[in-house]
Amino acid sequence: MPASRTLLLLVLITGLCACTRQATVEIANNDVEGLVRAIEQANASPGHTTIRLARRGLYVLTQESREGLLLPVVSDRLTLEGNHAEVRGYSARPASLLEVGEGAQLRVYDLVLAEGTDGAVRNFGELTLHNVSIVDSSVRQASAIVLNHGLITARDSEIAHNLLFAGRRDAGTVLNYGQMVLEATRVHGNRVLGTYEAVAAAGGILNFGTLRARGLALEDNAEPGEVRPSLHFEGVLNLGNGVFEGETAPGAVRDGRQAAVLAGL
Repeated sequence: MPASRTLLLLVLITGLCACTRQATVEIANNDVEGLVRAIEQANASPGHTTIRLARRGLYVLTQESREGLLLPVVSDRLTLEGNHAEVRGYSARPASLLEVGEGAQLRVYDLVLAEGTDGAVRNFGELTLHNVSIVDSSVRQASAIVLNHGLITARDSEIAHNLLFAGRRDAGTVLNYGQMVLEATRVHGNRVLGTYEAVAAAGGILNFGTLRARGLALEDNAEPGEVRPSLHFEGVLNLGNGVFEGETAPGAVRDGRQAAVLAGL
């Protein structure tokens, strides 16, 4: 083979390796700046990046990466190995913890995401959760603790002990407009404040998209004995094109479309 072709082949192989490289970044306990910087670098670099947190570490987010969001938006392919750590919000202004951008892929393992003050997670891409707890968050302006416009797959995870307010628009602890696959996952101990007749609200999941479930548990997402409007439900409430497929406890899924028509929605 001529030397020029050999050189060209080496250049192409080197470029291909650079484009498909995989990097792993270790983040020390309490190193929030390092975590933010690692996500920014992963977004700017080709290929897949793994960020590994300190075992049982704590990362308290006090500064917004942009208005209403604490961590940088994930815009590429990223794995976050939580290592049983906790990421908690503690910002002066209402903010969500995490957002996956359109076209991005994020996999999260063994992590607690807690104390977002305007929801916790927003997904517009592909988000996979394994052994993840989304807990202790609230909302000020957002309509959900977990908002999904893309694809979320969750296994052995929980969404629990969150608080949201059903104001002038539909709200749910989980608000799904896209696709969700939930396996061996619990949605429990959440509360919705507000009892507007013409507003749909779910202490569990408000579903306008496609929800597939196996081993989904929906428990204690409303105050016992509470009188609620017909469009308020503690389980899965299907509206619009909402479809539920799979298994959960009897009575845990409700079709709210007839009630919505009666309410004039």
